[in-house]
Amino acid sequence: MGRNLPPLEILDALRHLGLLALGDSATGEALAGGVSSDIWRIDLPSGPICAKRALSRLKVAALWEAPVIRNQYEAGWMRRAEAAVPGATPGLLGQIDGVLAMRFLPPDRYRLWKSALRDGLADPAFAAQVAARLVLIHAATTDAAADFPTDEIFRAIRLEPYLLATAAVHPDLAAQLAALVATTEAG
Repeated sequence: MGRNLPPLEILDALRHLGLLALGDSATGEALAGGVSSDIWRIDLPSGPICAKRALSRLKVAALWEAPVIRNQYEAGWMRRAEAAVPGATPGLLGQIDGVLAMRFLPPDRYRLWKSALRDGLADPAFAAQVAARLVLIHAATTDAAADFPTDEIFRAIRLEPYLLATAAVHPDLAAQLAALVATTEAG
């Protein structure tokens, strides 16, 4: 595992959250992940954690921007999900200024389900466990919508860079993709 100096914004956030002492340093490794965040394994003196920094500009060829406040909502949702189903989240350590800090889940113990599915490894029993947890989380959060006014953020980081951008380069699919966006936004 290659060790690098994590971005200063992440280190500053960890210091502000009390996870990294002022005089201490930390190394880390950038992790593969989505297009809207920098995700790092950070090796603190107390052990590894995961830090996720929201990016204002998505890592795609086109210019796509999204507000970094979305991490605030993600932290709030992690708290709600964890309260509904203990152990359903990695364990939030803190959130500030577009940076989430959470417990690091070692990949040798926690497989990335998205990769397993991509590789054709579908485990029905595991899918049933995920579904059961999602049912409990949703049942416990039926009144949560007002606390998460994130429609514009979702449009900026999911609908525009994926569906609408695809519609722009594939006019033959534009009507169907526009209908999917309309259905999604109608909620």
